[in-house]
Amino acid sequence: MHPCPPRSGPPAPIRHRRAVFALGLALAAAALARPAGAAPPAPLSQQPIDGAQRIARWVRPRLDFGSAAQARRALQAGIELLTPVGSAVPGVLRAAGASVEFQPALPLADCSVYTLRVGAAAGAWQSGFRTRCSHWSHPRQIDDRRTARRPGYGADDVQLAASRGGGALAAWVQGDGRHSAIVSSRLQADTGSWLAPRIVDRRGGGDAELPALATLADGSVLAAWVQQARGHDQLLARRLGSAAHRVWRLDRAGAAAGPSTVRLAGDAAGNAVAVWQQARAGHGAVWAAHWSAASRSWGPARLLEAWPGGDYAPVVAAGGDQRFVVAWERGPAGRESVVASRWTQRGWSAPRRLSAPGVRATRPLLALADEGRVAAAWMQGRGAGRRLALRRMRWPHWAGSTRVVQARGLRGPAVAAALRFDPAGNLAVAWEQQATGPAGYRIEAARWLARSARPAGITRLDPAGLGSAGNPALVADPAGNLVCAWYQQGPQGLQVLAARFDASLARWQPARLLSDPRQTVQASFPVLAVDAAGSVTAAWQQYNNWRDIVVASRLR
Repeated sequence: MHPCPPRSGPPAPIRHRRAVFALGLALAAAALARPAGAAPPAPLSQQPIDGAQRIARWVRPRLDFGSAAQARRALQAGIELLTPVGSAVPGVLRAAGASVEFQPALPLADCSVYTLRVGAAAGAWQSGFRTRCSHWSHPRQIDDRRTARRPGYGADDVQLAASRGGGALAAWVQGDGRHSAIVSSRLQADTGSWLAPRIVDRRGGGDAELPALATLADGSVLAAWVQQARGHDQLLARRLGSAAHRVWRLDRAGAAAGPSTVRLAGDAAGNAVAVWQQARAGHGAVWAAHWSAASRSWGPARLLEAWPGGDYAPVVAAGGDQRFVVAWERGPAGRESVVASRWTQRGWSAPRRLSAPGVRATRPLLALADEGRVAAAWMQGRGAGRRLALRRMRWPHWAGSTRVVQARGLRGPAVAAALRFDPAGNLAVAWEQQATGPAGYRIEAARWLARSARPAGITRLDPAGLGSAGNPALVADPAGNLVCAWYQQGPQGLQVLAARFDASLARWQPARLLSDPRQTVQASFPVLAVDAAGSVTAAWQQYNNWRDIVVASRLR
């Protein structure tokens, strides 16, 4: 796999915003002066040509008109580059005589059909092209290979986040024979290489565990983890990829019990929220802390709820600017319900129950789209009757109906799921559900269009010829394509596989093997991250006959 060719002279973010703003004013003024109903001019030629294939991701589509006046008319009508799901690609229009060039702010996603459109949707001229398709890179060990045959240096609980410059950052827990530490490695997008692993937890502290990552708007990554200090667990955080090395303590000092179940999420403006579980007055409680992009610091820990029956398993989702939602389990074992709270400028709202009363609901999931759509999911019911329940809402309201998502012919329980919105507000869900017979568990996926009440079909993703599959992870790229990864039993043991949803064709492609069966007998717990340009990174842990190592692959 070859790196993308370098781009010459990308505009700085401030210049980009000014250019778009100035262009918007010019188009608005011209539109007022244009006669109503005037059709936009069709270009005499364009690059890439209509139907072109294997176009480089750094392409700058160009339209050539008969005259400078026709080019101006086209600008008045509006020129857009659209993704397969219809969302506009950010970029700048540059006119020179009878030609107009669109300069995307970022590389386009691979293997996707883009549409160049002149004029409004009705009566518009448009032309499409498909970007080139790439493949997953060969799996590579990213933790210290010098200790690969030392059993005391095992690694697990790998987490992944997109990072500055189109790369990725992985963090995991790894022992050194004496104690466990939080270790990270950074992928350099320009070279495709992973940097040497570094310890990121507090020096001089005790055992560390439960890493969580969130990407900020500037491309830096926030990390949080639990670490022992003087016999007590503390929730610590630091900002990676910056010159500052300060470590914050997020949980309140003096608590009798330590924090656990740590989750992080960052919004489009660079703010973030950390949530965790920590007992209060002998019962499980849910806490949150807010990272401010303006002050570049953490606010104090806030108690979201301490229900007498206990609060557990919090999750958090972010979207847009200062939009955060937290959901968790409330109640004693066997009688749990799912409740949620949202962040406002005045603080956290009172918890609101999302699941139906009297029905057991566990393992909540959340997704939040930038334009305000919210989705919550959980496992509903007991034993073999446990199903995936889904509720779609609209920020900032909680109103919405709950639906059970069920693949035809499956009667076994649902176990784990993943939830994602694409840039157009379409929702995708992947989940693990037991099938009858020797097949064990399967990976199913469904997708809801933004304005549709029913899913556009349910698709089995795992290959039927292999054994039981589990632990799905799901991401959406800026063009609306999806990638789902999971582990599955094969002839050589557990392996990691992935499938891609092609938004241009509106269908899932066949699953691909990511792990190398010659190097492992057990690959599991995949995680995914996608950067702003649509490059997807996968990481997982696998056993190499000596210890668990951390392995990664890249689709770009």
